[in-house]
Amino acid sequence: MTLILKPITWIGQKIVDAIAAVGECICILFITLKQFRYVHKNPSLIVKEMISVGVSSLPLLFVTSIFTGMVATIMAEFEFHNLVSDKFVGTAACKMVLIELGPLLTAIVLSGRVGSAVAAELGSMKEKEELSAYVVLGLDPYRYLAMPRFFAFLTMIPCLTAISNALALIGGWIVCVLALDITTYTYSTGMQYLFSNMDLWAGIIKSIVFGTIIFVLAYYHGTHSKPGAHGVGLATMSVVVASCLMILVSDFILDAFMFF
Repeated sequence: MTLILKPITWIGQKIVDAIAAVGECICILFITLKQFRYVHKNPSLIVKEMISVGVSSLPLLFVTSIFTGMVATIMAEFEFHNLVSDKFVGTAACKMVLIELGPLLTAIVLSGRVGSAVAAELGSMKEKEELSAYVVLGLDPYRYLAMPRFFAFLTMIPCLTAISNALALIGGWIVCVLALDITTYTYSTGMQYLFSNMDLWAGIIKSIVFGTIIFVLAYYHGTHSKPGAHGVGLATMSVVVASCLMILVSDFILDAFMFF
């Protein structure tokens, strides 16, 4: 009987822990949103986090975006070769980049670079009892630690997504001109064909949702990291894995709402 109850108890405990984690993540989100009334009082903290999230991510984003556009264009040419006009290569590349590849890959890259960094920083602060010191000194951690980071995520990730989209389309143009013998006019005409404002809005909406997911998971795992270097490393890994999973799930849900 004990052998039967043990797995059931373990599964039940995991379900309860998962529900509690989801509830706490929701609380983190709403408590941090309430601190936005202090945005104008902490400009230095916000600018610092915006530089950390946005400006510092540009070199990595530049490389990944250029090659993303190149790959998208090559695959479009491979699928459409001898079937439709060459201008549809630009159409397919533009649609794939603006709606899916740009926001999705930007978020995944930032979850590994920025999300893990935030979790590691907060985990180290917890290990050194700096988070407890904030409370003892009467300073709200959500105001001084969570809010500036969340504001940076909400403002910089859409900007980075827009830059990523532009770089990816430039990468596609480079491949067309240098390797596929497609002229600039044909590529640019194809980009405009079937283009709609919803393509841009979809990417912006997705980037805001993805940025929220990365921040909430990074803050949660960082403040709940176990003691020691192993605990901080485990929290960092958990952020990347959980963020990538939730980004993909939310991407499907958003697509279902916006395009069906």
